Amino acid sequence: MIPETTANAKWRQSWRRFLRRGSFAAAIRLAGLVCVFALQILLARLIGDTAEYGKYAWGQSLLFLLGAIAAIGLPLVTARFVASLDARQNVAAARRVIAHARQLLLRSTALGPLAALLLWLAWRDDMGEGIYRSVSIVALLFTPAVTFTLFYRDIARARQWLGLALLPLQVARPLLTAALAGLFWWFFGSAPGGTQTLLLAALSVLLVLLAQALVYQWRQRRLPQTHAADPSEEYLPSRLLRTAVPVFITRCAALVINYSNVLLVGMLAGPAAAGAYFAAERLAQLAGMPKTVVSSVNQQSMAAAHATGNTRDLQLLATQSAHGSFWPTLLISGFLMLFAAPLLQLFGREFAAASPVLVILVASSIVSVFAGPAHDLLVMTGRQKYIPRVMIFTAIGHVAALLLLLPFWGATGAACASLFSSVLGQGWLMLLARRETGVGTTVLSGLRESRE
Repeated sequence: MIPETTANAKWRQSWRRFLRRGSFAAAIRLAGLVCVFALQILLARLIGDTAEYGKYAWGQSLLFLLGAIAAIGLPLVTARFVASLDARQNVAAARRVIAHARQLLLRSTALGPLAALLLWLAWRDDMGEGIYRSVSIVALLFTPAVTFTLFYRDIARARQWLGLALLPLQVARPLLTAALAGLFWWFFGSAPGGTQTLLLAALSVLLVLLAQALVYQWRQRRLPQTHAADPSEEYLPSRLLRTAVPVFITRCAALVINYSNVLLVGMLAGPAAAGAYFAAERLAQLAGMPKTVVSSVNQQSMAAAHATGNTRDLQLLATQSAHGSFWPTLLISGFLMLFAAPLLQLFGREFAAASPVLVILVASSIVSVFAGPAHDLLVMTGRQKYIPRVMIFTAIGHVAALLLLLPFWGATGAACASLFSSVLGQGWLMLLARRETGVGTTVLSGLRESRE
Protein backbone atom coordinates (compact mmCIF):
# COMPACT_ATOMS: atom_id res chain seq x y z
CA MET A 1 0.00 0.00 0.00
CA ILE A 2 2.88 2.38 0.76
CA PRO A 3 4.46 2.12 -2.73
CA GLU A 4 1.06 2.86 -4.27
CA THR A 5 0.62 5.95 -2.07
CA THR A 6 4.11 7.14 -2.97
CA ALA A 7 3.40 6.58 -6.66
CA ASN A 8 0.14 8.53 -6.42
CA ALA A 9 1.85 11.41 -4.64
CA LYS A 10 4.52 11.49 -7.33
CA TRP A 11 1.82 11.39 -10.03
CA ARG A 12 -0.01 14.35 -8.49
CA GLN A 13 3.22 16.30 -8.05
CA SER A 14 4.17 15.69 -11.68
CA TRP A 15 0.77 16.91 -12.88
CA ARG A 16 1.01 20.04 -10.70
CA ARG A 17 4.46 20.81 -12.07
CA PHE A 18 3.21 20.21 -15.61
CA LEU A 19 0.20 22.49 -15.13
CA ARG A 20 2.31 25.22 -13.53
CA ARG A 21 4.90 25.22 -16.30
CA GLY A 22 2.25 24.71 -18.95
CA SER A 23 0.24 27.68 -17.73
CA PHE A 24 3.32 29.90 -17.83
CA ALA A 25 4.30 28.69 -21.30
CA ALA A 26 0.70 28.97 -22.53
CA ALA A 27 0.46 32.56 -21.32
CA ILE A 28 3.62 33.49 -23.24
CA ARG A 29 2.55 31.53 -26.31
CA LEU A 30 -0.90 33.10 -26.29
CA ALA A 31 0.58 36.56 -25.91
CA GLY A 32 2.95 35.76 -28.76
CA LEU A 33 0.19 34.57 -31.06
CA VAL A 34 -1.86 37.66 -30.29
CA CYS A 35 1.20 39.78 -31.14
CA VAL A 36 1.83 37.86 -34.38
CA PHE A 37 -1.83 38.02 -35.35
CA ALA A 38 -2.00 41.76 -34.64
CA LEU A 39 1.27 42.29 -36.51
CA GLN A 40 0.03 40.54 -39.64
CA ILE A 41 -3.21 42.56 -39.59
CA LEU A 42 -1.17 45.74 -39.12
CA LEU A 43 1.20 44.89 -41.97
CA ALA A 44 -1.61 43.83 -44.32
CA ARG A 45 -3.48 47.07 -43.64
CA LEU A 46 -0.33 49.21 -43.72
CA ILE A 47 0.97 47.76 -46.99
CA GLY A 48 -2.53 47.98 -48.49
CA ASP A 49 -1.69 45.78 -51.47
CA THR A 50 -2.37 42.05 -51.37
CA ALA A 51 0.40 41.34 -53.90
CA GLU A 52 3.02 43.29 -51.90
CA TYR A 53 1.88 41.61 -48.70
CA GLY A 54 2.21 38.31 -50.55
CA LYS A 55 5.82 39.13 -51.46
CA TYR A 56 6.57 39.77 -47.79
CA ALA A 57 4.80 36.52 -46.77
CA TRP A 58 6.72 34.57 -49.41
CA GLY A 59 10.02 36.08 -48.28
CA GLN A 60 9.37 35.45 -44.60
CA SER A 61 8.55 31.81 -45.32
CA LEU A 62 11.81 31.51 -47.25
CA LEU A 63 13.75 33.24 -44.44
CA PHE A 64 12.62 30.83 -41.73
CA LEU A 65 12.91 27.85 -44.08
CA LEU A 66 16.55 28.67 -44.84
CA GLY A 67 17.30 29.42 -41.19
CA ALA A 68 15.97 26.05 -40.11
CA ILE A 69 17.86 24.24 -42.88
CA ALA A 70 21.13 25.97 -41.94
CA ALA A 71 20.63 24.71 -38.37
CA ILE A 72 21.23 21.16 -39.75
CA GLY A 73 19.28 19.66 -36.84
CA LEU A 74 21.83 20.79 -34.24
CA PRO A 75 19.60 22.92 -31.95
CA LEU A 76 17.27 20.05 -31.08
CA VAL A 77 20.07 17.49 -30.70
CA THR A 78 22.17 19.87 -28.60
CA ALA A 79 19.14 20.49 -26.39
CA ARG A 80 18.70 16.76 -25.89
CA PHE A 81 22.39 16.34 -24.94
CA VAL A 82 22.21 19.29 -22.54
CA ALA A 83 19.02 18.08 -20.84
CA SER A 84 20.50 14.61 -20.39
CA LEU A 85 23.83 15.91 -19.05
CA ASP A 86 22.11 18.38 -16.71
CA ALA A 87 19.99 15.51 -15.37
CA ARG A 88 23.28 13.79 -14.50
CA GLN A 89 24.60 17.03 -12.95
CA ASN A 90 27.40 17.40 -15.47
CA VAL A 91 27.16 21.10 -16.37
CA ALA A 92 30.78 21.25 -17.54
CA ALA A 93 30.17 18.58 -20.20
CA ALA A 94 26.99 20.38 -21.29
CA ARG A 95 28.97 23.57 -21.85
CA ARG A 96 31.46 21.74 -24.04
CA VAL A 97 28.58 20.38 -26.11
CA ILE A 98 27.09 23.86 -26.55
CA ALA A 99 30.45 25.38 -27.55
CA HIS A 100 31.04 22.67 -30.14
CA ALA A 101 27.53 23.06 -31.57
CA ARG A 102 28.02 26.82 -31.85
CA GLN A 103 31.20 26.34 -33.89
CA LEU A 104 29.44 23.95 -36.26
CA LEU A 105 26.58 26.42 -36.76
CA LEU A 106 28.96 29.28 -37.53
CA ARG A 107 30.25 27.25 -40.47
CA SER A 108 26.87 26.14 -41.79
CA THR A 109 25.27 29.59 -41.58
CA ALA A 110 28.11 31.29 -43.46
CA LEU A 111 26.66 29.85 -46.67
CA GLY A 112 23.56 32.08 -46.46
CA PRO A 113 25.24 35.50 -46.83
CA LEU A 114 27.61 34.05 -49.44
CA ALA A 115 24.65 32.81 -51.48
CA ALA A 116 23.00 36.24 -51.11
CA LEU A 117 26.09 37.90 -52.60
CA LEU A 118 26.22 35.45 -55.50
CA LEU A 119 22.50 35.89 -56.17
CA TRP A 120 22.86 39.68 -56.15
CA LEU A 121 25.70 39.45 -58.68
CA ALA A 122 24.14 36.80 -60.92
CA TRP A 123 20.40 37.61 -60.93
CA ARG A 124 20.03 40.96 -62.63
CA ASP A 125 16.68 42.66 -63.16
CA ASP A 126 17.05 42.39 -66.92
CA MET A 127 17.30 38.60 -66.80
CA GLY A 128 13.55 38.03 -66.67
CA GLU A 129 10.97 37.71 -63.89
CA GLY A 130 12.41 39.29 -60.76
CA ILE A 131 9.35 39.57 -58.55
CA TYR A 132 11.01 37.56 -55.75
CA ARG A 133 14.64 38.58 -56.37
CA SER A 134 15.00 41.18 -53.62
CA VAL A 135 13.14 39.20 -50.96
CA SER A 136 15.26 36.14 -51.75
CA ILE A 137 18.44 38.14 -51.19
CA VAL A 138 17.17 39.50 -47.87
CA ALA A 139 16.17 36.01 -46.74
CA LEU A 140 19.60 34.57 -47.54
CA LEU A 141 21.43 37.47 -45.91
CA PHE A 142 19.66 37.07 -42.56
CA THR A 143 19.66 33.27 -42.46
CA PRO A 144 22.30 33.11 -39.65
CA ALA A 145 20.15 35.28 -37.37
CA VAL A 146 17.21 32.87 -37.63
CA THR A 147 19.45 29.83 -37.08
CA PHE A 148 21.00 31.14 -33.89
CA THR A 149 17.69 32.31 -32.42
CA LEU A 150 16.47 28.73 -32.85
CA PHE A 151 19.68 27.45 -31.24
CA TYR A 152 19.37 29.62 -28.12
CA ARG A 153 15.64 28.88 -27.93
CA ASP A 154 16.18 25.13 -27.79
CA ILE A 155 19.05 25.32 -25.29
CA ALA A 156 16.90 27.49 -23.03
CA ARG A 157 14.09 24.94 -23.31
CA ALA A 158 16.53 22.18 -22.36
CA ARG A 159 17.22 23.98 -19.09
CA GLN A 160 13.55 24.87 -18.51
CA TRP A 161 14.24 28.58 -18.93
CA LEU A 162 10.85 28.98 -20.53
CA GLY A 163 10.85 32.77 -20.48
CA LEU A 164 14.10 32.94 -22.42
CA ALA A 165 12.96 30.16 -24.74
CA LEU A 166 9.59 31.67 -25.66
CA LEU A 167 9.60 35.43 -25.13
CA PRO A 168 12.24 36.49 -27.71
CA LEU A 169 10.70 34.86 -30.80
CA GLN A 170 7.08 34.71 -29.70
CA VAL A 171 6.61 38.19 -28.24
CA ALA A 172 9.66 40.43 -28.69
CA ARG A 173 10.14 39.77 -32.42
CA PRO A 174 6.61 40.72 -33.60
CA LEU A 175 6.59 43.77 -31.31
CA LEU A 176 9.94 44.91 -32.72
CA THR A 177 8.75 44.38 -36.28
CA ALA A 178 5.65 46.47 -35.61
CA ALA A 179 7.77 49.20 -34.03
CA LEU A 180 10.19 49.24 -36.98
CA ALA A 181 7.30 49.36 -39.46
CA GLY A 182 5.84 52.31 -37.56
CA LEU A 183 9.20 54.10 -37.60
CA PHE A 184 9.50 53.49 -41.34
CA TRP A 185 6.09 55.02 -41.95
CA TRP A 186 6.92 57.97 -39.66
CA PHE A 187 10.28 58.74 -41.28
CA PHE A 188 9.37 58.21 -44.92
CA GLY A 189 5.71 59.20 -44.82
CA SER A 190 4.64 56.10 -46.77
CA ALA A 191 3.94 52.45 -46.15
CA PRO A 192 6.76 49.95 -46.73
CA GLY A 193 6.56 47.57 -49.68
CA GLY A 194 6.98 43.82 -49.50
CA THR A 195 10.78 43.85 -49.60
CA GLN A 196 11.11 46.66 -47.06
CA THR A 197 8.71 44.90 -44.71
CA LEU A 198 10.72 41.69 -44.92
CA LEU A 199 13.91 43.65 -44.21
CA LEU A 200 12.31 45.15 -41.10
CA ALA A 201 11.19 41.68 -39.96
CA ALA A 202 14.70 40.31 -40.51
CA LEU A 203 16.24 43.20 -38.55
CA SER A 204 13.89 42.43 -35.66
CA VAL A 205 15.18 38.84 -35.63
CA LEU A 206 18.76 40.12 -35.49
CA LEU A 207 18.00 42.48 -32.59
CA VAL A 208 16.21 39.69 -30.71
CA LEU A 209 19.20 37.39 -31.23
CA LEU A 210 21.60 39.91 -29.71
CA ALA A 211 19.43 40.33 -26.60
CA GLN A 212 18.80 36.57 -26.42
CA ALA A 213 22.54 35.77 -26.52
CA LEU A 214 23.36 38.32 -23.80
CA VAL A 215 20.70 37.04 -21.42
CA TYR A 216 21.69 33.43 -22.10
CA GLN A 217 25.37 34.07 -21.36
CA TRP A 218 24.43 35.85 -18.14
CA ARG A 219 22.27 32.95 -16.97
CA GLN A 220 24.84 30.35 -17.97
CA ARG A 221 27.54 32.05 -15.89
CA ARG A 222 25.29 31.68 -12.84
CA LEU A 223 25.05 27.90 -13.19
CA PRO A 224 27.04 25.86 -10.65
CA GLN A 225 30.33 24.50 -11.96
CA THR A 226 29.46 20.85 -11.40
CA HIS A 227 31.66 18.07 -12.72
CA ALA A 228 30.39 14.51 -12.74
CA ALA A 229 32.00 11.45 -14.20
CA ASP A 230 32.90 11.59 -17.86
CA PRO A 231 29.70 11.40 -19.93
CA SER A 232 28.89 8.27 -21.81
CA GLU A 233 29.90 8.12 -25.45
CA GLU A 234 26.31 8.91 -26.45
CA TYR A 235 26.66 12.51 -25.21
CA LEU A 236 30.16 13.43 -26.38
CA PRO A 237 30.46 16.65 -28.45
CA SER A 238 32.02 14.67 -31.30
CA ARG A 239 28.75 12.76 -31.70
CA LEU A 240 26.65 15.89 -32.19
CA LEU A 241 26.86 16.03 -35.96
CA ARG A 242 26.37 12.30 -36.42
CA THR A 243 23.32 12.32 -34.17
CA ALA A 244 21.96 15.41 -35.91
CA VAL A 245 21.95 13.84 -39.39
CA PRO A 246 18.65 11.91 -39.03
CA VAL A 247 17.13 14.90 -37.20
CA PHE A 248 18.26 17.15 -40.05
CA ILE A 249 16.74 14.87 -42.66
CA THR A 250 13.53 14.77 -40.67
CA ARG A 251 13.58 18.53 -40.25
CA CYS A 252 14.09 19.11 -43.96
CA ALA A 253 11.13 16.89 -44.77
CA ALA A 254 9.00 18.74 -42.18
CA LEU A 255 10.11 22.08 -43.61
CA VAL A 256 9.06 20.98 -47.08
CA ILE A 257 5.62 20.19 -45.68
CA ASN A 258 5.36 23.41 -43.67
CA TYR A 259 6.69 25.94 -46.16
CA SER A 260 6.12 24.48 -49.62
CA ASN A 261 2.47 25.55 -49.59
CA VAL A 262 3.10 29.30 -49.36
CA LEU A 263 6.12 29.14 -51.66
CA LEU A 264 4.38 27.12 -54.38
CA VAL A 265 1.12 29.05 -54.09
CA GLY A 266 3.16 32.22 -54.59
CA MET A 267 5.03 30.82 -57.58
CA LEU A 268 2.06 29.18 -59.31
CA ALA A 269 -0.87 31.40 -58.28
CA GLY A 270 0.89 34.70 -57.63
CA PRO A 271 1.73 36.88 -54.61
CA ALA A 272 -1.92 37.82 -53.89
CA ALA A 273 -2.91 34.16 -53.43
CA ALA A 274 0.19 33.58 -51.31
CA GLY A 275 -0.77 36.51 -49.09
CA ALA A 276 -4.29 35.16 -48.52
CA TYR A 277 -2.96 31.66 -47.78
CA PHE A 278 -0.35 33.10 -45.42
CA ALA A 279 -3.04 34.95 -43.46
CA ALA A 280 -5.11 31.76 -43.10
CA GLU A 281 -2.01 29.85 -42.05
CA ARG A 282 -1.20 32.42 -39.34
CA LEU A 283 -4.71 32.03 -37.94
CA ALA A 284 -4.54 28.23 -38.08
CA GLN A 285 -1.44 28.37 -35.87
CA LEU A 286 -3.77 29.20 -32.99
CA ALA A 287 -5.05 25.61 -33.16
CA GLY A 288 -1.50 24.28 -32.92
CA MET A 289 -0.63 26.43 -29.89
CA PRO A 290 -1.47 23.83 -27.17
CA LYS A 291 0.79 21.19 -28.70
CA THR A 292 3.65 23.67 -29.04
CA VAL A 293 3.24 24.77 -25.43
CA VAL A 294 3.14 21.22 -24.10
CA SER A 295 6.18 20.27 -26.17
CA SER A 296 8.17 23.18 -24.74
CA VAL A 297 7.29 22.01 -21.22
CA ASN A 298 7.70 18.22 -21.50
CA GLN A 299 10.11 17.60 -24.36
CA GLN A 300 13.31 17.87 -22.35
CA SER A 301 11.78 16.05 -19.38
CA MET A 302 11.37 13.08 -21.71
CA ALA A 303 15.10 13.15 -22.42
CA ALA A 304 15.86 13.29 -18.69
CA ALA A 305 13.47 10.39 -17.95
CA HIS A 306 15.09 8.31 -20.68
CA ALA A 307 18.59 9.16 -19.42
CA THR A 308 17.64 7.80 -15.97
CA GLY A 309 15.81 4.76 -17.39
CA ASN A 310 12.40 5.72 -15.98
CA THR A 311 9.81 4.23 -18.35
CA ARG A 312 6.92 4.97 -16.02
CA ASP A 313 7.70 8.69 -16.12
CA LEU A 314 7.87 8.53 -19.92
CA GLN A 315 4.31 7.22 -20.06
CA LEU A 316 3.18 9.86 -17.59
CA LEU A 317 4.77 12.62 -19.67
CA ALA A 318 3.19 11.24 -22.84
CA THR A 319 -0.23 11.12 -21.16
CA GLN A 320 0.16 14.68 -19.90
CA SER A 321 1.15 15.86 -23.36
CA ALA A 322 -1.78 14.08 -25.02
CA HIS A 323 -4.44 15.53 -22.72
CA GLY A 324 -2.79 18.93 -22.40
CA SER A 325 -2.76 19.30 -26.19
CA PHE A 326 -5.93 17.65 -27.47
CA TRP A 327 -8.76 19.23 -25.48
CA PRO A 328 -7.63 22.86 -25.77
CA THR A 329 -7.02 22.29 -29.48
CA LEU A 330 -10.61 21.12 -29.98
CA LEU A 331 -11.91 24.25 -28.26
CA ILE A 332 -9.74 26.64 -30.28
CA SER A 333 -10.46 24.78 -33.52
CA GLY A 334 -14.21 25.07 -33.06
CA PHE A 335 -13.89 28.83 -32.60
CA LEU A 336 -11.69 29.23 -35.68
CA MET A 337 -13.99 27.17 -37.89
CA LEU A 338 -17.09 29.00 -36.71
CA PHE A 339 -15.67 32.49 -37.24
CA ALA A 340 -13.29 31.81 -40.15
CA ALA A 341 -14.63 34.52 -42.49
CA PRO A 342 -14.89 37.37 -39.93
CA LEU A 343 -11.40 36.64 -38.62
CA LEU A 344 -9.87 36.69 -42.10
CA GLN A 345 -11.67 39.93 -42.94
CA LEU A 346 -9.54 41.62 -40.28
CA PHE A 347 -6.68 41.43 -42.78
CA GLY A 348 -8.87 42.94 -45.51
CA ARG A 349 -12.11 42.07 -47.29
CA GLU A 350 -10.31 40.18 -50.06
CA PHE A 351 -8.82 37.76 -47.49
CA ALA A 352 -12.25 36.29 -46.58
CA ALA A 353 -12.07 34.08 -49.68
CA ALA A 354 -9.49 31.97 -47.83
CA SER A 355 -12.08 30.72 -45.30
CA PRO A 356 -12.10 27.13 -46.69
CA VAL A 357 -8.29 27.14 -46.45
CA LEU A 358 -8.45 28.06 -42.77
CA VAL A 359 -11.02 25.35 -41.98
CA ILE A 360 -8.97 22.64 -43.67
CA LEU A 361 -5.72 23.74 -42.00
CA VAL A 362 -7.44 23.66 -38.61
CA ALA A 363 -8.62 20.11 -39.32
CA SER A 364 -5.00 19.23 -40.10
CA SER A 365 -3.96 20.57 -36.68
CA ILE A 366 -6.57 18.38 -34.96
CA VAL A 367 -5.16 15.29 -36.68
CA SER A 368 -1.62 16.22 -35.63
CA VAL A 369 -2.59 16.76 -32.00
CA PHE A 370 -4.55 13.49 -31.82
CA ALA A 371 -1.35 11.58 -32.61
CA GLY A 372 0.19 13.02 -29.45
CA PRO A 373 3.90 13.61 -28.73
CA ALA A 374 5.07 10.72 -30.91
CA HIS A 375 7.81 12.72 -32.62
CA ASP A 376 9.11 14.20 -29.35
CA LEU A 377 9.13 10.78 -27.71
CA LEU A 378 11.17 9.18 -30.49
CA VAL A 379 13.74 11.99 -30.62
CA MET A 380 14.16 12.39 -26.87
CA THR A 381 14.65 8.65 -26.34
CA GLY A 382 17.39 8.47 -28.95
CA ARG A 383 15.26 6.75 -31.60
CA GLN A 384 15.46 9.58 -34.12
CA LYS A 385 16.89 7.22 -36.73
CA TYR A 386 13.41 5.80 -37.35
CA ILE A 387 11.84 9.15 -38.21
CA PRO A 388 13.55 10.16 -41.51
CA ARG A 389 11.96 7.49 -43.65
CA VAL A 390 8.53 8.46 -42.31
CA MET A 391 9.04 12.15 -42.96
CA ILE A 392 10.69 11.70 -46.36
CA PHE A 393 7.84 9.53 -47.58
CA THR A 394 5.33 12.00 -46.12
CA ALA A 395 7.09 14.99 -47.72
CA ILE A 396 7.09 13.26 -51.11
CA GLY A 397 3.40 12.50 -50.73
CA HIS A 398 2.73 16.09 -49.67
CA VAL A 399 4.50 17.63 -52.65
CA ALA A 400 2.82 15.17 -55.02
CA ALA A 401 -0.60 16.06 -53.59
CA LEU A 402 0.30 19.74 -53.76
CA LEU A 403 1.28 19.60 -57.42
CA LEU A 404 -1.82 17.56 -58.21
CA LEU A 405 -4.38 19.68 -56.32
CA LEU A 406 -2.98 23.21 -56.51
CA PRO A 407 -3.51 23.76 -60.27
CA PHE A 408 -7.20 22.82 -59.97
CA TRP A 409 -8.21 24.08 -56.52
CA GLY A 410 -5.60 26.75 -55.86
CA ALA A 411 -4.94 27.58 -52.20
CA THR A 412 -7.72 25.20 -51.08
CA GLY A 413 -5.91 22.36 -52.81
CA ALA A 414 -2.71 23.29 -50.97
CA ALA A 415 -4.59 23.08 -47.66
CA CYS A 416 -5.96 19.65 -48.63
CA ALA A 417 -2.40 18.50 -49.28
CA SER A 418 -1.51 19.54 -45.72
CA LEU A 419 -4.42 17.54 -44.33
CA PHE A 420 -3.35 14.47 -46.31
CA SER A 421 0.27 14.67 -45.16
CA SER A 422 -0.79 15.22 -41.54
CA VAL A 423 -2.90 12.04 -41.53
CA LEU A 424 -0.13 10.04 -43.19
CA GLY A 425 2.87 11.30 -41.23
CA GLN A 426 1.39 11.67 -37.75
CA GLY A 427 -0.44 8.35 -37.92
CA TRP A 428 2.76 6.56 -38.91
CA LEU A 429 4.78 8.24 -36.13
CA MET A 430 2.11 7.34 -33.58
CA LEU A 431 2.35 3.65 -34.43
CA LEU A 432 6.15 3.79 -34.57
CA ALA A 433 6.44 5.39 -31.12
CA ARG A 434 4.22 2.70 -29.61
CA ARG A 435 6.24 -0.08 -31.20
CA GLU A 436 9.70 1.26 -30.31
CA THR A 437 9.11 2.65 -26.80
CA GLY A 438 6.04 0.79 -25.55
CA VAL A 439 4.51 4.14 -24.65
CA GLY A 440 1.10 5.22 -25.94
CA THR A 441 0.93 8.80 -27.17
CA THR A 442 -2.77 9.45 -27.84
CA VAL A 443 -5.52 10.58 -25.49
CA LEU A 444 -7.08 7.11 -25.80
CA SER A 445 -3.81 5.49 -24.70
CA GLY A 446 -3.66 7.85 -21.75
CA LEU A 447 -7.17 6.89 -20.66
CA ARG A 448 -6.32 3.21 -20.91
CA GLU A 449 -3.16 3.67 -18.87
CA SER A 450 -5.03 5.62 -16.17
CA ARG A 451 -7.61 2.80 -15.81
CA GLU A 452 -4.84 0.27 -15.43
